Amino acid sequence: MMLQSTSAPSKRIVIVGGGAGGLELAAKLGRTHGREHITLVDSRPFHIWKPSLHEAAAGTLDIHQEGLSYLMLAHLDGFSFAQGRLESVDRERRMITVDAVNDAQGQEVLPRRELAYDTLVLALGSTSNFFNTPGAAEHAVTLDTTENAEQFRLTMLKAMALVDQAKVRNPSARLDLVIVGGGATGVELAVELTEASHVVSAYGLPNFRADRDLAITLVEGAPRILSALPEKISVAATRRLTELGIRVETSCRVSEVTDNTVRTADGRE
Repeated sequence: MMLQSTSAPSKRIVIVGGGAGGLELAAKLGRTHGREHITLVDSRPFHIWKPSLHEAAAGTLDIHQEGLSYLMLAHLDGFSFAQGRLESVDRERRMITVDAVNDAQGQEVLPRRELAYDTLVLALGSTSNFFNTPGAAEHAVTLDTTENAEQFRLTMLKAMALVDQAKVRNPSARLDLVIVGGGATGVELAVELTEASHVVSAYGLPNFRADRDLAITLVEGAPRILSALPEKISVAATRRLTELGIRVETSCRVSEVTDNTVRTADGRE
């Protein structure tokens, strides 16, 4: 979303949000107009390529090594960088307020600041929408941030360890994982988890075999997965997922999520 004054030509462009769109815009404008005219604002010091979060969640990528410093990018591409969370926008004064930045001990590193603009670009990105599904916010793990990806990885590791221990007493014990959303991230996560199964033994889980003890179900509300892509790609992807042992459920809407169950609108669990 862009908020622009209608009086003088824009000289100070402030872009809030350093995701793919905001960062690319800042870099292009910075190379043309220079750092005195272009400022990028983000709450984090590093840019993370969000489509790679599924790899971090599967444990096949160290997301912290993939981050790009906004300060470094600002130096290379000729824009200024201000770290901090957007607190407010004053359209009459054409000012934004950026919250203070504290360290891990709660000590203030950067103070609360005001930045003036002639043109303001809000490139804040998106977050997962649970569509008011009961229990989803409490029990589901999203992949919106690096913290989400790390939480998912540790939750998976803990669950695999529990199954590994349980198989001593119950050989049929297994881990059931439900991924809701058959878009690119959901499909790639399902495959990544399956293909990363060979690293499980490195964690000292002698009784857990992912090909035998991990059951993945991919749930999609639309008639096919990857619905934004041509149908032939959806068909090929479904075939490949099935070959990998991943169960694909389409035209399936989730009605409730509990601590150990996903219930669908047609009564399945």
